[in-house]
Amino acid sequence: MKMQGKLIGSTVVAVATALALLLTGPGAVAAEGPAGADQVAPAPPERKQVEFALAQGEFKSSDRRGVLVSLYQGKWFMPRREKVRKCIAKRESGANYRAVSAGGRYRGAYQMSRRLAVGASWMMQREVRKEFGSEGVKLVSALRKKPTQQWNRYWQDRAFWTIWRHGEGKSHWRGGGKKCMKRR
Repeated sequence: MKMQGKLIGSTVVAVATALALLLTGPGAVAAEGPAGADQVAPAPPERKQVEFALAQGEFKSSDRRGVLVSLYQGKWFMPRREKVRKCIAKRESGANYRAVSAGGRYRGAYQMSRRLAVGASWMMQREVRKEFGSEGVKLVSALRKKPTQQWNRYWQDRAFWTIWRHGEGKSHWRGGGKKCMKRR
């Protein structure tokens, strides 16, 4: 009985934290560094619980239409580039996480090719192992067997930020990325 109480208590904390983070946005977890710096505070234990729940498809991660605050807010997340990410998602797919291009080559909200998406999953694996252990590795490994448009919102957002890597990967979104960067 004691164990059930702890499990229920931690689930309540995770749900409450998730709701607070989703309602307040990245500012709830982002630490503003010196002017011009894009830094994120280390994830508190509650945020890790929330991210793991999101990775498993809970909360808002199963909603795959429209623009929301990035569900991934880990190591590669850049709060000051959130407008650019949203703009790219709108330009690439109309912010439809289930989108497939006319020729079928590009998929998901960020219209990633299969090769880019699988590459991103390999790039994410090391961080996922650190954050979520072997259960997280199972989740990220399973992504390689699914078309990108079937990944939940959390994984597509995480893949975007992993590829973006502080702007180093912005060339993957040449058209939308350039136009979105000029407006910001």
